[in-house]
Amino acid sequence: MVTLTWYDDGALGAPYGSVPEQARMTLYAHGFQYHPHQAAFLLPAAYGEDGHALRIPAVARRLAEQGIGVNLHHAAPTTTAVLPPSLPTAVHSDHR
Repeated sequence: MVTLTWYDDGALGAPYGSVPEQARMTLYAHGFQYHPHQAAFLLPAAYGEDGHALRIPAVARRLAEQGIGVNLHHAAPTTTAVLPPSLPTAVHSDHR
C-alpha cells in the first residue's frame, strides 16, 4: 500500500520510507520527485489540477498492476486555534 497525502500547497506526496521499493520507479515515471530534505516523494503543485488529474489515476492503475494499492488523503490541518486572552476576573469589594 502507498499512502499519498495531499498537502495544503497543492503538492501530493508520500514519505520515502513508506513507499515499497517496487513502487518507486512508477512514481518517478509519473512525475513524482524525491526530495531528500523532506525524505519524501512529491508530485509538485506546479503540475496543476489537470496534471494531477492525469497522473494520479495512471499511478494508481500501474501500482495496482503490481499488486500495490493506493490510498489518498488530505494532510491534517497544521494551524492551531488561538484562544482569545482570558479576561481578568473582577474584584468585588463589599463597602458598607
